Amino acid sequence: MATDNTFDILTIVGYFVLILGVGLWSGRGKKGSAANYFVSKGTLPFWAIGAAYVASGLNPEQLIGMNGMGYLVGLPLVNSYLIAIVVYSALIFFFFPLYLRNNIMTMPQYLGFRFSKGSQDIFSVLLLLSYILLNLSVILYGGAKLFEGIYGVPVWLGVLILGLIAGAYTMYGGMKFVINAALFDFLLVFTAGAVLFILGYLKLDNGWSDVVEHAPGGFHLMQPMDTPVMPWHAVLFSLFNLQLFYSCINQALVQRGLGARSEWDVRMAIVLAAVFVLFRPFIEIFPGMIARALAFTGHEEFKILPGEVDNVYPMLINNLIPTGLKGFVLIGTLATVMSTTAAFLNSISTLFTYDVYKKWINKEASDKKLVKVGVLTTLSLMIFSILYAPVIANFGGIFLYFQSLSTYLAVPVATCFLAGMFWKRATPAAALTVMIAGIPLGALIQLVLIPWLFSEETIAAYSLTNFYVTGGITQVFCAVLMIVVSLNSKPRDINEIRSYLWTPELLRLPPQEIRPPWWRSVWLWWSIIFVVYIGFYVMLW
Repeated sequence: MATDNTFDILTIVGYFVLILGVGLWSGRGKKGSAANYFVSKGTLPFWAIGAAYVASGLNPEQLIGMNGMGYLVGLPLVNSYLIAIVVYSALIFFFFPLYLRNNIMTMPQYLGFRFSKGSQDIFSVLLLLSYILLNLSVILYGGAKLFEGIYGVPVWLGVLILGLIAGAYTMYGGMKFVINAALFDFLLVFTAGAVLFILGYLKLDNGWSDVVEHAPGGFHLMQPMDTPVMPWHAVLFSLFNLQLFYSCINQALVQRGLGARSEWDVRMAIVLAAVFVLFRPFIEIFPGMIARALAFTGHEEFKILPGEVDNVYPMLINNLIPTGLKGFVLIGTLATVMSTTAAFLNSISTLFTYDVYKKWINKEASDKKLVKVGVLTTLSLMIFSILYAPVIANFGGIFLYFQSLSTYLAVPVATCFLAGMFWKRATPAAALTVMIAGIPLGALIQLVLIPWLFSEETIAAYSLTNFYVTGGITQVFCAVLMIVVSLNSKPRDINEIRSYLWTPELLRLPPQEIRPPWWRSVWLWWSIIFVVYIGFYVMLW
């Protein structure tokens, strides 16, 4: 490496030292209680949860991938964030109240309590496999690729460094560390992203008008039905289901709120997260759109080939950030690696400890034993991910397959959760059927039925093979399957499942919590945020 990169290197090393220090500090005397180690039960304030929730949802795959797609697709991608107003409403008023009042530790536990142990076991296994084979390894690989693209560090070495550090501090600090690190990383990510956005904007010849002029499909959120990536019918009928799974059922994100010191804290945390989400396009999509505008206004260094969209983000850093400051911007991206890796390591160890070890191996395990198992699980995951992540480079097709599998997983799981919460007649047999049949049904619809039933012209005109669209079609079939099987099978006794059903009483805070003053009302602030989100749709429709 060149000597003029010395400051960059020192900045990155300093970040790693600091983040390790946070992990060691967080782990002081915190391993006695399993609930404290895994979720920091009853200790987390709203501002910490809100920032951690957003930070845990950021990862290098999104920073690199979304900016690349922003270059190609443009503004319609912002729908993925604006849908949060609907999904977060469900999280605030439906999901979190049920989770907290029933002391849910893992998302599969809810299916077990509401339906049957079979549904819980299937979801646990699918979630563990998805997290280990897709999320964790891909996050490490994405961070290592960024190191390689900017400094020439070999992928295997980048994976080794990131995996060892993330695994070490997560293993020692538990959830307390995950939250503390996420707060720190949250500030780094948004600060570094703001620097990149501002420098890109300043380089535009005619300001934002260049971005609007060269945006693919015009500067509009809703695009025609033949748009390949995100047509309007995909946004209206399908995006909600996928985002519901990601935001309300995803263990790695939801676990941030299970340690809230009160139900008010977790609800207000999601209100705060909704504010932060409005700024995510400025670091995940708009820089890519700026790069496109620069490329189309004579800045040759920003031009890319269609198959090289993943190079947009490293290209922006290399062309906009001066040597000496690249290290600062890079640690903003590395912060997403640390936050999401820590989140997934903690969540996977929680899932394995409670849904596999305690349930199948040692039902009488003490708190001390559970924490020990959690630590060993984190260590094992760290080693596996370090070994597996570099292999991803050789299996691009399989990687895409895993992404599709995650989409297929979201639809049947969301169907079971929604039916379980809102329909008392939903039965264990129906949930088990949907969980087993949902993934192959989604694949069958996308890969066999649609190509067989429709011509290529019809498929192209309505984007029928778009994974958002096929997800919506699969959702209809899963819902019908849930209803038909439920009406022909025996439901559980209402007294056994009453607490796992949603009721209007859950709109209010629990009786034991003191009613907050009007200016701290969740309803007040959520109404304001709701109006802001709707305003964006009205302006950019």
